[in-house]
Amino acid sequence: MKIVTQYRAFLFILSFIEGASVMSAELIGAKMLAPYFGSSLYVWATVMAVTLGGLALGYFTGGFFAEKNRNNNFLFYIVLAAAIFTAFMPLSSQLILFITANLPLLTSIIVSTILFLMPPVFLMGMVSPLIIERLSDDTNNAGKISGSIYAISTLGGIIATFAMGFFIIPNFGLIKPAYYTGLCLAILPLIAIVNYPKKAVAVLLCFVLLGSYFNKESIANSDIKILYQKEGILGQIMVVDYPVYEAQSSPSYYIRMMLFNRVIQAINNKHDSVNTYFSYVPLMVSESVNQVKSGNVLLLGLGGGCVANELIKNNFEVDVVELDERVVVAAKAYFELNPKVNLFLDDARRYINNAKKKYDLVIFDVFKGEENPAHIITQESLEAVKKSLNNGGMIVLNGYGFRSGHRSDGIKAIVKTIQNAGFYTNVLSSAAKEEESNLLVFAKKNKFNTKKMGFIFSENEIAAAPILTDDQPILELLNKEAVAAWRTAYIATAIKDFNRRNIPLFN
Repeated sequence: MKIVTQYRAFLFILSFIEGASVMSAELIGAKMLAPYFGSSLYVWATVMAVTLGGLALGYFTGGFFAEKNRNNNFLFYIVLAAAIFTAFMPLSSQLILFITANLPLLTSIIVSTILFLMPPVFLMGMVSPLIIERLSDDTNNAGKISGSIYAISTLGGIIATFAMGFFIIPNFGLIKPAYYTGLCLAILPLIAIVNYPKKAVAVLLCFVLLGSYFNKESIANSDIKILYQKEGILGQIMVVDYPVYEAQSSPSYYIRMMLFNRVIQAINNKHDSVNTYFSYVPLMVSESVNQVKSGNVLLLGLGGGCVANELIKNNFEVDVVELDERVVVAAKAYFELNPKVNLFLDDARRYINNAKKKYDLVIFDVFKGEENPAHIITQESLEAVKKSLNNGGMIVLNGYGFRSGHRSDGIKAIVKTIQNAGFYTNVLSSAAKEEESNLLVFAKKNKFNTKKMGFIFSENEIAAAPILTDDQPILELLNKEAVAAWRTAYIATAIKDFNRRNIPLFN
């Protein structure tokens, strides 16, 4: 006999929780991939494809078993299995990421995501057809029941997306939300299966105690000092003191680093006055001083505040636009951000579109994880920046250091777009090796010479490059090989080094 009256509300609530759990698992899964693979187009496309594929397979399988299986508890066993897979995603993902790390980058992303995200999503996909079958007592109300269940499930997903993205993940990390998502998903099935309140409470208590053991705060037994670590919808941010050894067993000194998804975004090496920062920082600042001398600067992207601090030292008035509040907190607390810097917590493009102030220098030092955000560097964006520049003003853009092959497709498109917006460009490299350098694109309305010998991409070199526009923001696609090269190098070096030194992937 189908469950209609007695458990209708019970099953509607279960559908709501299942929908919320699907979106929670998707967001948590994407953020678990970030320390290894970043948050590039590859990663998000894979996460969404695996989630949708898992749901589709689950819908089909659930529909098949809805007709074949008449066990009243089958639905609840499926939900309980999904809860267990969800709760232990932090453990399974770390093991799987470690095992697949040596595969080619794209293969590793796809295989890892399938192995730890597909099982819970597939099982949750089975839930809606099974609930619909139990609630539909005849063919006349099947459509109404189906619509109600999918609407309630989707509503749960919407609420969970906002809650996870804006509150839960930023405040509680990834491990606890994954576990307690699984716990919430397990409560109703346990009550239904056990069919006795005291037994259900006992089973739930065991679940909580087991989870408290696996989710206990771990103190990294490492020579790397973690000063700050926080998860968020934009990825993982860390500030560490990294030890440097000079022939003795204890560290000689430490280099302070800011990392975003395990990619080093800023360094401060107080032990070395010549190489205090990344090599692009003094090059960018010195050439900016040489060209502009002084005035108002708009710096898009804060990082550790190294560029902002150096500009302040050279008597510029500096406005910084930074989207991620965690970066501001870290720069102030751990990188001695100069209090004279004017901070605006905003999206760079939104600030550009609404800017009323005139600037002598606009610097694009903004990255979304490991790549320049596509919506910030377009023809329309540059034309808006052009209106905000004083006469003789200059634009500087920090990008990948690749000058040849398909790895340079992104930077060539950027240069062509800047030129098409009415600027002359000179490009400087911060290091001899492409893999270790940044390319700095300097642009002015009139022809100019840089103090250090630079280069200009020839017309032939950029002839095939597209103009980046708002309706064709394809920079991520053009940068795909550059992103893959950078991320592969980081997995082989920095990420493996942090793993070897017992630094957890996420908290």
